[in-house]
Amino acid sequence: MQLLLKNAHYYINGAFLIGDISADEGKIIAIDAAGSKSEADCIQVIDADGLWVLPGLVDSHTHFRDPGPNLAEDFFTGSLAAAAGGFTVVCDMPNVCPTPSNAEALTKRIAAAEKKSLIDIAFYGAAGFSNRYKLQELLDTGVVALKTFLQEAPLGREEEFSGLTAADDGQLFLLMQEVAKTDGRLMFHCENYQLIRRLEEQLKAAGITDNSFHYKSRPDVAEIQSVATVIAFAEATGAKVGICHVSVPQSCQLVREAQNAGLDIIAETCYHYLIFDNSFIDKFGSYAKCNPPLRSREDVEGLWDYVMDGTISMIGSDHAPFLPEKKTLAPNDPIWKAPSGIAGIEVMVTLLLQKVNEGKISLADLALLTSENSCKNMGLYPQKGCIAIGCDADFTIVDMEQKYIVDKSKMQTGAKDNNILFDGLELQGRPVYTILRGEVLMDHGIVDRSYQGFGHYLKRCT
Repeated sequence: MQLLLKNAHYYINGAFLIGDISADEGKIIAIDAAGSKSEADCIQVIDADGLWVLPGLVDSHTHFRDPGPNLAEDFFTGSLAAAAGGFTVVCDMPNVCPTPSNAEALTKRIAAAEKKSLIDIAFYGAAGFSNRYKLQELLDTGVVALKTFLQEAPLGREEEFSGLTAADDGQLFLLMQEVAKTDGRLMFHCENYQLIRRLEEQLKAAGITDNSFHYKSRPDVAEIQSVATVIAFAEATGAKVGICHVSVPQSCQLVREAQNAGLDIIAETCYHYLIFDNSFIDKFGSYAKCNPPLRSREDVEGLWDYVMDGTISMIGSDHAPFLPEKKTLAPNDPIWKAPSGIAGIEVMVTLLLQKVNEGKISLADLALLTSENSCKNMGLYPQKGCIAIGCDADFTIVDMEQKYIVDKSKMQTGAKDNNILFDGLELQGRPVYTILRGEVLMDHGIVDRSYQGFGHYLKRCT
């Protein structure tokens, strides 16, 4: 056999059982009573006694930006970081150059990913008003979902956002009419950019230049109003939709009400909205800058209610790397000069395991939110996200007792120098093995770089 996990406390159907798990040719072939399997003829044996075996974790939201002008990351370094953080699969976003707004561009991305990546990768397709008639073409190529930004392409990033935007409500409605004709789901970055632009002008005129500028110019209502519009248009058109990185409890309440009314809508949040509040923007400036911004402590605590009741079904990282010189500002530079994004895929799981140890969430719920649900939402289940005979032998094994201090200098991401927000954090709970299709990619923090190119492109199962 390729792999034997002895004495595994493994997750299945919302609970943990104990057994020996055998894998061969990349698949789970047997699950037996603990201690019943012989170690003879096994290529690799891992004694998981005292550890917890989760289905391979899935990051529902990453930006590896390959290909593109941002040289901080590519599929190789991004997948190194993902494997180090306990992930076997990522779902990567389409704001790259060129955007995957048609099958030809997507096919080139797939080839680049399978050449460089250690882990398996699924892709979002770019969906905008300009390419609204090519959406089924993208879905037929296997994208797990479509993605739209509710704005005009940002100045200087027009190529990166080509075929990825709906600039006004009229364009959005017509785009969603076309989505409704397909079997795909359209995911949204929900912020009202017209409101944000006006607030930025107002704050600049008032001489507000400190770090609070970022979250003051992007208040809760900018997200809430945008979510409300998407829900109203989804009801009118019949399009299946999803809200990415929801950060405000009131937005979640709108989603919950829509779900209860029978609308086909899902919601994702990101780990940082569950842990860090906007005081970290005040302290760390550009290094804690992301969109939507970190919210108030009240919002952070309120968001957990919607995680626990199932309104939010996925937690992702929104891993967004930039070169250090892009994020590092001169002493008197205002925060708006720095790009938004945090490259935190390597610490997401560890920060959430800390919350498990604090009693905020159970380990079973964490597995649901970072693996099983993501795979179901993205059409990858049960090949992924499940520990059962015949499924891919993907496992994330965690040690809930291990204590350590985050050291950004030891991270794998090309944007590690920007991770001042995490540097020095003292945490308990850590992924100690990342196993993809029976192969150990990460063993106690050491990633085996020889697995470059081992990753597969994952198609959505219809």
